[in-house]
Amino acid sequence: MAEFVIKDEDLVSLKNKVVIVTGGSSGIGLATVKLLLSLGASVVSGDLTEPVESPAPAFLFVKSDVASWRDLCALFKKAKEQFGHEKGDLIEPNNLVLDVMLKGAMNTACLGVHYMKQQPEGGSIVLMGSSTGLQPLRAPDYSTAKHGVLGFGRGYARLMEVAGLPIRINTLMPSWTTTNLLPDLPGLMKGAKHQSQPGLVVARAAAYLMVDASRQGDVVFVCDGKYTEIEKTILWPAYEKVKGAGNPSDDEILKRMLELPAPAA
Repeated sequence: MAEFVIKDEDLVSLKNKVVIVTGGSSGIGLATVKLLLSLGASVVSGDLTEPVESPAPAFLFVKSDVASWRDLCALFKKAKEQFGHEKGDLIEPNNLVLDVMLKGAMNTACLGVHYMKQQPEGGSIVLMGSSTGLQPLRAPDYSTAKHGVLGFGRGYARLMEVAGLPIRINTLMPSWTTTNLLPDLPGLMKGAKHQSQPGLVVARAAAYLMVDASRQGDVVFVCDGKYTEIEKTILWPAYEKVKGAGNPSDDEILKRMLELPAPAA
């Protein structure tokens, strides 16, 4: 395991740097603000709530809602003022890929669960992720969506188990596949020196997950016509190794929190 140690001298180069911190009025954000200021950095903090105290002259608070593009632009402009002025407002990035490939998948699954839980036999949901959700990719919007599908599928499967619902959630993570996003254009994949797999290969995996009642919470990597389950064989064992023996999982800690008695009125 690539464990490493952070020494005080590793952080000295932050002196005289300008750092923007979102959520800097509490929790980890506030701890980060205080640390950066102690290291000699100037900090611009964006948060909905003002900090209880202004830690230092090198600190600037800008009330900001990170869900608002306008607020975020204002936050960066305030930080930029000491170096010069920007003309005009930046245009918010296009999030259509996230809306379709992540939000659309989540909403579809939620509707599926709503209707499936009304029938005694439950049902099966197969989410379409991508191998790009397992690695760095120079198309960050697409990669982010597919990372999100993976996380949603893993968490939603656990939620179905906890709720005792007979609804199976499994996720496919196919590698390069011929689709409308990757049409089989002459010379495209040949030029990339790679052969994409036909859509039928992935479709067979989807159909299999629909009918195999033993498959619940699986993540299936599909590449070169081969199918490999990686949740129980790679992803979860890797997490178990990283968190260390004897430490509870985050899900176990959340379970304990939810089982605590409600505070008295």
